Amino acid sequence: MNKTDQTGPIKHPNKIPWLADFSDPVRIFTVIVVAEFMVIVYSLSFLSFDFTYFNQLAVLSLLAQLIAINVIILLSKLRNFFNRFEVTVGVMLVVVMTIVLAILYTQMMAWMDKNLGFGLINQSTLTTVKISMATSFTLLTLLRYFYVQCQWEHQIEALAKAQMNALQARIKPHFLYNSLNSIASLIAFDQAAAERAVLNLSSLFRKAFADNKKSMTTIAKELEWIDEYIAIEKLRLMDRLQFRKVIDNELLKQAVPLLSIQPLIENAVIHGIQHITEGGIIELNIRKTAQGFYIEVKNPVNLAKQQKGTQTGLANIRERLALTYGENVGFEVNSGDSFVVRWEVKK
Repeated sequence: MNKTDQTGPIKHPNKIPWLADFSDPVRIFTVIVVAEFMVIVYSLSFLSFDFTYFNQLAVLSLLAQLIAINVIILLSKLRNFFNRFEVTVGVMLVVVMTIVLAILYTQMMAWMDKNLGFGLINQSTLTTVKISMATSFTLLTLLRYFYVQCQWEHQIEALAKAQMNALQARIKPHFLYNSLNSIASLIAFDQAAAERAVLNLSSLFRKAFADNKKSMTTIAKELEWIDEYIAIEKLRLMDRLQFRKVIDNELLKQAVPLLSIQPLIENAVIHGIQHITEGGIIELNIRKTAQGFYIEVKNPVNLAKQQKGTQTGLANIRERLALTYGENVGFEVNSGDSFVVRWEVKK
């Protein structure tokens, strides 16, 4: 059997594009400011304190902004096209395109200046060469700066995803093991209930390991986790465990980190209701605010039997929320007659 020899460069479908997105507002602002700064620096070569200087400065500013805006538009529209090429070839094409634009606009301004008799552009050919060279060097500097910036942003994003995945991998087994312990306690006195709990647990397993790369979900999906977990624990704790939830329906499609709510309910069961003979109510509130939304879990505690845990689960959630929302999230824990955990996102 003949085997085809497939040699050649390995393709990287997830490779970061070398040409940045010039439609980004911050990048647009940066290009326009840098272009104007270069005009001011260039104008120092013929600095004087008469109206001719300011008129020439105005013409050069208009020319620079025309070139900059057109370059931004073309790079935004043709970004995918240029990114098909290797960096060297792609950069050369971009530079050639920019030089052509610079020549066209400089010659157009020189022609208008000559025909209108302003006399602001002397030696149009030399001016065209200077403008083209200055534009090319400025463009190359900006391309390099934006490329390094994009690489840095992607590294930060990759690091955050790696940290999120590591935290996610730790918290999934945590609640699954607790669920198994709950089922084990049922087997001795209620095998039918244990069987129902196993079915609920199998559903939780499917959700937990269906997509290991998934780090975000909706509040609606998170509530499904909670309902199945509560069903397992009610088979063990029965009427001692009461659960009440108040949810703004508008938030059901809101994206949140996976398993950022269910572990709070689990914590309320294991460290709260489980140690209270008469049981109690776990309250879940998910409400909109003027600036975003908040999620709050409240449960009674038995102060005599309350044990100070490692709070690994809460620390895990706090860290994942910080990775997802940055400074826009607040996380509070209040302990007294009731244990209250609340995290709020301000958009």
